[in-house]
Amino acid sequence: MTLKQTFIVDASFNFSTMTTGIGIAIHETDKPNRNGILIDQIGEAYKSISSGRGEMLAIYRALEIGIDRGYKIIKVKTDYNYLKRLLKTNYEQQTGKDRDDLIGSILRLSDLFESVTFQYKPKRKNQMSHKLARIVRDACVPVIRKDLIEASNIENIKN
Repeated sequence: MTLKQTFIVDASFNFSTMTTGIGIAIHETDKPNRNGILIDQIGEAYKSISSGRGEMLAIYRALEIGIDRGYKIIKVKTDYNYLKRLLKTNYEQQTGKDRDDLIGSILRLSDLFESVTFQYKPKRKNQMSHKLARIVRDACVPVIRKDLIEASNIENIKN
């Protein structure tokens, strides 16, 4: 029996404090096409991540967490459909890993798994991660990671 983990992610940005909150709900199952049971919820706050890059940060952190936990087959669900399509296409075509931005970082991390699937999760069905991102954005002491700040400041998401 192979366990598969699903990471449902979201992000929220506070313009007055320049803080990004991310919410990650992790589900686990041994059945295909199911999210499975909720096994963890993670909320983190980050300082100085460029506005509009929070969802990328949440996906990046989901992959880092998956690697740390030794997961092999994962699904990442996001309500940012354009980003999902971009990642899915690049992952399937094995392109984009040479980019210096968060997209390139995500794609390089993806290679450390047996399989990664990027899927769309409509905003109305993503409330757990969304609420968590908003709570931690305003209530937690933000982390400062220079590597993520630098990668988030590169302006080439459209490629």
